[in-house]
Amino acid sequence: MRIAHTSDWHLGRSFGEVSLRDDQARFCDWFVKLVGEQGCELVVIAGDIYDRAIAPTESIDLFRDTVRRLLATRAKVVAITGNHDAADRVAAYSELLDQSGLLLRGGYDRIGEVIPLPASDGPLDLVLLPFLHPQIAPDGFGTDPAARDTDEHGDSEDVDVDVLLRRRSRRTHASVLTDAVALARPGLTCGRSLAVAHAFVAGGAESASERRLEVGGTGQVGAELFSGFSYTALGHLHRPQDVPVDGGHVRYSGTPLPYSFSEDHPKSVTIVDLATDGTCTVEQVPVPVGRAVHRISGTIDELLEPGRFPEAHNGFVQATVTDRETVREAKARLLDVYPFVVEVRLAPVADGHGPGPAPENIREVPPLQAVSSFWEAAEGSPPTGAVLELLTDVVATSVQAVEQ
Repeated sequence: MRIAHTSDWHLGRSFGEVSLRDDQARFCDWFVKLVGEQGCELVVIAGDIYDRAIAPTESIDLFRDTVRRLLATRAKVVAITGNHDAADRVAAYSELLDQSGLLLRGGYDRIGEVIPLPASDGPLDLVLLPFLHPQIAPDGFGTDPAARDTDEHGDSEDVDVDVLLRRRSRRTHASVLTDAVALARPGLTCGRSLAVAHAFVAGGAESASERRLEVGGTGQVGAELFSGFSYTALGHLHRPQDVPVDGGHVRYSGTPLPYSFSEDHPKSVTIVDLATDGTCTVEQVPVPVGRAVHRISGTIDELLEPGRFPEAHNGFVQATVTDRETVREAKARLLDVYPFVVEVRLAPVADGHGPGPAPENIREVPPLQAVSSFWEAAEGSPPTGAVLELLTDVVATSVQAVEQ
């Protein structure tokens, strides 16, 4: 059985002020063609379909049209909601959509179900684990089983509201996801299984563009949670990567397009061949559409040389301008060479010595001498001309103000 694994489309996203609508549409066109050419029986989209809870209409239209075209290739489509999606909006009609060949899940409503999925070479057990927010879990979900039906005094009467609130505050993404997987495991009956989850699995490498699931690391889950599944298709982290685990294959497909300057790695989708005995082989297929990201640095004159960074002319650019003098309208000037410069940073290069420790007799040093020494240490040469005149005036005015 051949599976196309992708995730984190973030439809509706922009890169800085530049809309990614056209790039995302080109990716969808290419992806539909790839699924048909590869003969994939199943397409997996592992969460963060949209970039925000209330998605733009054009993004909803793009997803609907893409799913329609994927189904036309005779593949089934599996999609779950991620932490950027609104589960109650995206998966509101999941039961009706099942009949169309699109299996779409979000929230806690059908968590723990095992979907028996027929394929050309035999059955597959499918477990869908959308992002589960721990604070909106049903009471008793993701808590110590021994404490689920008793109050703080050990009585079996109705649980006190304060106790329920304390239980909820102790929930983590790991605890609710652990419960969800535990509910599903008894239903795994055939020789191969596929879990689809949106989570931050410990051991995965982050990028700057991911939204943290929880503060302080409590959003991480252990990879061993997915041990025993033949293949676990993950979403959330934007870099394609395997996560080490015994007894299974756990993998992030990564985003199809770069969404921050930290994502300077090649983008791809994952093609999985899953045998009837649960063994699998994995291939990364590079995504040939979209703009790469580039970080470039130099003086404004160096950056404006057309031949200095030719690879960055058609990509998203973060430019660091290192001139020691003020550079006016740096972004406007750079746009002539780099049409997709998104971010300009002014970072004058120091000469390497910098201000040293203050002299022991600092109170005895005349103010102008102290300021001039600091200037020389910071700039690499003593102030002269107009700069010296300006510093002299400023120091004189300050001393006068203090004496008054």
